[in-house]
Amino acid sequence: MIVGEVMAFDAHRIRSNLAHAHKVINSIQKTSGAPGLAIGIIHGGQIVHEDYRGHRDLQTAQPVTRETIFHVASLTKAITAAAIGILVDRGDLAWDTPVGALLPIADADKSQLTMVDFLSHRTGVTWADALYLQSNNSILLPKEESLRTFEYLPLVTQPRTRFLYNNHGYNIPGLVIEHLTKQSYGEFVHQNVFCPLDMTRTFTSQALDTNVAMPYNILSDGTPFPIPFCDVNGETMMFSGISVRTCMADLLRLYQAYLGALEPLIPVTRSRQAKPEGLFAMLGRRLLNSFTSSAHKNACMPRASATEESKASTNVIRQAPDLFRPQISKIEETLFEQTHALGWNRSQLPAKLDFGWNSEMVASMPLLGLSMQGRLAVWHGGNMPGTTAAVILLPETGTAVVVLQNSLGLCDAADWIAQLLVDCIFAGKPQHDYAKLAEEAVFNGISRMIRVQQQLDHDQQHGTSCRPYEEYIGVYENSIKNWAIEIAIVTGKGLCLRFQRRAHEEYQLRHYHYDVFVWNLSYDELVKRGQYIRPYTYYKLEFENGSDSSIQFLRWRHDPNVPDGEIFTKACGDKELQS
Repeated sequence: MIVGEVMAFDAHRIRSNLAHAHKVINSIQKTSGAPGLAIGIIHGGQIVHEDYRGHRDLQTAQPVTRETIFHVASLTKAITAAAIGILVDRGDLAWDTPVGALLPIADADKSQLTMVDFLSHRTGVTWADALYLQSNNSILLPKEESLRTFEYLPLVTQPRTRFLYNNHGYNIPGLVIEHLTKQSYGEFVHQNVFCPLDMTRTFTSQALDTNVAMPYNILSDGTPFPIPFCDVNGETMMFSGISVRTCMADLLRLYQAYLGALEPLIPVTRSRQAKPEGLFAMLGRRLLNSFTSSAHKNACMPRASATEESKASTNVIRQAPDLFRPQISKIEETLFEQTHALGWNRSQLPAKLDFGWNSEMVASMPLLGLSMQGRLAVWHGGNMPGTTAAVILLPETGTAVVVLQNSLGLCDAADWIAQLLVDCIFAGKPQHDYAKLAEEAVFNGISRMIRVQQQLDHDQQHGTSCRPYEEYIGVYENSIKNWAIEIAIVTGKGLCLRFQRRAHEEYQLRHYHYDVFVWNLSYDELVKRGQYIRPYTYYKLEFENGSDSSIQFLRWRHDPNVPDGEIFTKACGDKELQS
């Protein structure tokens, strides 16, 4: 019986198993270039292992600790879903309330979308990540543009028919929270999630703290390169999708709360009616009592009594059956479940878990859980330039594996490490050669911009010429005029682009053929600018004629889901970019 296994849980045995992971983790950290790692494991509802490696700040050689604050990016999404669950539980809205009843959405189809559609990525709307993030971790649009930006993005599939990850869609639940509560998103989650769980080092904007993981991107030779902190906050787009900064100590509290909320949903646990409280709830209560001892200082004043705080903690994750119910299939080629819930992926093991971009860099992802046939893994990843995170929950055994790194490495180290730790916990040792997988991912990863250039070379038509540069200059705007590409002649550089007319978004253009220009750089040049690596069509700008044969339009294929690209219309001309 699974519950029997949990009740007979042997922490020493688990720690002994984890010893098999140390050398592999060392290898993955070195291969990926990750400066620092934070690792936490819960099993049977208890914290059984923590490991802190490397440095949060290479310049000062400060180590990573359990209190080190990391930007956890898309791990925010489960918190946003939990916040909506609180409002549903209060009766402020229903899961199937059309968003048009809450926010002023003019589009008839999109106004019928519900919170479930947004939180499970089944809106059918294209992802268009290029419109919110380009260089140096800078969010390019303010929060007030979130709604009309989502409205203008095209539907590429009918709603509720296909899983289509969409960061823009996660702005909408945040706007709903603010509309219904008359609080900012940050205030609401702080008051209703972070404080009840005593998550005193968790924030929705950059923390003014010295124990913070500095963000690094990793150059092709493995050297960490410091980049700016991401500026996502309560005034920018993506405020309710990627804004949370937190530490391992707080995340372990959060995921204990999730495991406690999931426990009553496990059939073998529900059958134990004689028990006054579930095992995980009991362990969570004991842990919470230790957190709320007189020696512990809580920044969320005024404090409630221990009993009140325990009750609040138990109730933080509301509507758990709906939060974790499968809502949309992710992969149709497998008989086993691969679905998305609300802010969480669900996989019936064994399964391939695609946390981030490792899946694009290896020939085949490993099957996790070969010794755990049929068990459910609930999981999610998060990454932004300079940071990566992964969490795997295994509800039947009260298990959580959490890995944080302060880099967007040469590969997703957090992904590989989380999976190998699950192997060690349940199979005694790694079931795959994760060190070799990391090496394969790194080799293919640093070759991506070489492949971009090869693809551009293949498609290029030689022997063509462009018009005089003066005919291309101007500001080209999207259809709702909140996103612009400025084209101008810069002294000493020639023709250049500036995304959103910003100086730090300037890239030199090179003639490709006819009226097409390219702006791709080397892998290291892009990494230093805090850029993600994109498909080769992303690096082409195609200028097109208007009715009078003059250049009036710019086509940019920035979204793989929209192969024809987006048309930007020329608004004005200018002779030279101002430095």
